[in-house]
Amino acid sequence: MSRRRLPAEEAKTIILNHAKLLFIEKGYDRATMDDLCVLTQMSKGNLYHHFKNKEVLFLQLLTQHSEQMSQKWLHLAEQSNSPSQQLLEMADLFGRDCESPLLHALEEYGRTLSSESEALAALREITDAAYRAIKQVLQKGIDQGVFIHEDIETLSFGVMSTMAGATQLCLTMPKLSGEEYAALHVKAIKLLLKGISIDDSD
Repeated sequence: MSRRRLPAEEAKTIILNHAKLLFIEKGYDRATMDDLCVLTQMSKGNLYHHFKNKEVLFLQLLTQHSEQMSQKWLHLAEQSNSPSQQLLEMADLFGRDCESPLLHALEEYGRTLSSESEALAALREITDAAYRAIKQVLQKGIDQGVFIHEDIETLSFGVMSTMAGATQLCLTMPKLSGEEYAALHVKAIKLLLKGISIDDSD
């Protein structure tokens, strides 16, 4: 009996959902398109019709994840809370994201890239989304007179480096919960805020 041909978007969704589970279970290196054929019950030709290789599939999953996180970051940046509170809430989001099993596959994937890889542009866009949200909050804090009047790019780099560094360290602690990851990120940003806040009571 021949398989029913699915509409393109439905087929892509099925492939991506199964690919996510596969990358979580096996990591980036050990996951194969053959594995995905078994999981989706689709032919290899059908898979390659929608996604030309494993890397394209993985980048699509990262893009989806990035878009979801970007919406959360930008939502926080637009709230009426104080800039300091917004940064702490962003730190909490960064920390909770350490629980995402895809991040461990991302570490493996990152080791496969060369400096000339086209995929680096996609990964930079993921980082840039967080950077833009942080920059927006910092600029608001400067405008309100609660953060030091430092160059915005320098401040944004410092905050982003703190967040990214905390995430990198947390990924070496696989036994922690999302709550614990979040607490570590929040503590790191609280320390940083003592250095950039004009009024610590904010």
